[in-house]
Amino acid sequence: MSARRTLRLAARMVLRTPKIARNAVRDLRYGGLLGGTVKTRFAHLGAHDVGNVDYEDLPPLFAAAEVRPDDVIVDVGAGKGRSINWLLDRYPENRIVGIELDPEIARKTAHRLRRFGNVTILCGDATALLPREGTVFYLFNPFDAGVMRRFIDAFLAEGMRPDRRIVYHNCKHVDLFRDDPRFAVEEIVLPSGSFRSALVRLRP
Repeated sequence: MSARRTLRLAARMVLRTPKIARNAVRDLRYGGLLGGTVKTRFAHLGAHDVGNVDYEDLPPLFAAAEVRPDDVIVDVGAGKGRSINWLLDRYPENRIVGIELDPEIARKTAHRLRRFGNVTILCGDATALLPREGTVFYLFNPFDAGVMRRFIDAFLAEGMRPDRRIVYHNCKHVDLFRDDPRFAVEEIVLPSGSFRSALVRLRP
């Protein structure tokens, strides 16, 4: 590694250190540190590595979704559950469902959040487990385009609530929604500038 690249990486870490510390403090309020990426064992199924959202990105994302007291919030690809930590803090009365493909990660997340009666962690393929009562679906780029097509089919299935919408964070495959006349896509600009994101609704 060149000296210039080493300096750039060091500078980036220095700039990120306060954010990492703030995230860690908030993690600890809900039972443990959640930093670091876990390499997925399910890449062959279209799953992406398990990462962690920055807490500061979540308020503008969910403000765009206009969460109501009766909304059921579904974290698709919940991973270690950092976004659920924030949801519990911001929407403590709402029902929250996390769906995670990796059994070991799902088990640990369910155990850590076991004291919260409004939280359910499901383990398995999200495209087969979407709760029909769900209304706000949060995705942090959990899978590839092929799985996203299956997710769209599941999201559009008969019996789902008509007021459902998608908070799509780091929206790598947003064109699948833009190119589908059944959806309306609204860009969400994050103050951090970290990830391209969008709110996806069903067209009337």
